[in-house]
Amino acid sequence: MYLQSIAQRLALEIMMKRIFFLLGGMLFFYEIHAQGVQIDLGPDEIGQNQAWTITVTVNNDRLKNYDNFPEIEGFQKRGTSSSSQTNIINGQMSSSQSIIMTYVPLRQGVVTVPSFKMKVNDQVFSVNGKKVKVGPPVQMQQSDPIRSFFDRDPNDFFGRNTPTEFVDIKEDALLALTTNKDEVYVGEGFTATLSFLIADNNRAPMQFHDLGRQLSEILKKLRPANCWEENFNIENIEGEPIQVGNKRYTQYKIYQATFFPLNSQPVNFPSIGLEMIKFKVAKNPSFFGQNRQEDFKTF
Repeated sequence: MYLQSIAQRLALEIMMKRIFFLLGGMLFFYEIHAQGVQIDLGPDEIGQNQAWTITVTVNNDRLKNYDNFPEIEGFQKRGTSSSSQTNIINGQMSSSQSIIMTYVPLRQGVVTVPSFKMKVNDQVFSVNGKKVKVGPPVQMQQSDPIRSFFDRDPNDFFGRNTPTEFVDIKEDALLALTTNKDEVYVGEGFTATLSFLIADNNRAPMQFHDLGRQLSEILKKLRPANCWEENFNIENIEGEPIQVGNKRYTQYKIYQATFFPLNSQPVNFPSIGLEMIKFKVAKNPSFFGQNRQEDFKTF
């Protein structure tokens, strides 16, 4: 009995050590994983005609979601852009995905960027603020004289340069939420799809804008509380041709999930909106000049 008690005690100690080892490994993994997100602020000094940025980068993981970039007094948000990169060094692959918010200065002087918190991939990160000196406009250097020549409007050489007039072209596009069933019983799944559709004969140029943040806000409203959700986790938004009635569209699936009602109450989807960049086009386009102007439209 005494030997059995000792053996049991040793077995218990070994088991506890394994548990602590596993917990320590999990915590170590969490720290490394959390360190895979970095938030970089722009330079300490810029000219009034230069942009300033905040860049969020996720290394070796996917940028699944993020909340709002801060409002900064003295700067105006210009919009976001994204980039991704994959490197293979000595057979080891690494990747990064970034979202960049661009700000433009409203005046010269010192702009105080306050400290802020930002949620990235469901983790909250604290970012220390800084001061940014905005000086006079700087002369943009042109290292390529040929590029400098072609960047200029030929009308400038003849003194005939006039402001470009832009016009708004009516778009043929829509935001649609569709389901594959109109009636289900409790526990029966149905699939809902949120898509942006552009008609084949559409002439208005458009593109997605700040989609990650917008989709995060949309889903807070869209997801029904009385359903279990199985998200399709769409990673790449690619157009596919479809036909609605006698009209052909290109469908861009933004979100898709299967829902399983938990009770017999109706499943309601509220009205939602998606903001797109819609470009106005030059009334008299030229070969060298700017032929479109960025604008926004909510569908």
